[in-house]
Amino acid sequence: IVGQYELTRDDVERGARFPDAIARGAYPMSVQSAAQPGVRQHLFVRDGGDYDIPYRCLVPRDVDGLLVAGRCLAATREAIGSARMGAQCMAYGQAAGTAAALAAARGIAPRAVDIAALRRVLQADRAIV
Repeated sequence: IVGQYELTRDDVERGARFPDAIARGAYPMSVQSAAQPGVRQHLFVRDGGDYDIPYRCLVPRDVDGLLVAGRCLAATREAIGSARMGAQCMAYGQAAGTAAALAAARGIAPRAVDIAALRRVLQADRAIV
């Protein structure tokens, strides 16, 4: 999916922060080496930290009325090597479901959801954003 934003290797490595963060990730980027077939690389978040996953990665750029989660998240090959892990998928899956409920309740498209309101609901539900 081409999202409104694509999470990148640099975002993960530097522990990027985003104003529309709806989840966090911390797992190393586990990817097959592009240069050495059969070799798996583990690329880490700087200083053992974490990074934000922005809501815009769940919102397709050119499709209304849809949110994505799991391996459909808008991310580069390296970034999805971290963000595709179970804990992160559950976290942004919760955010996608919550955003869908907010959009339906307000009669708006998911891309129009108020991020501050979404973050408040997620935090009230004890999500780590």
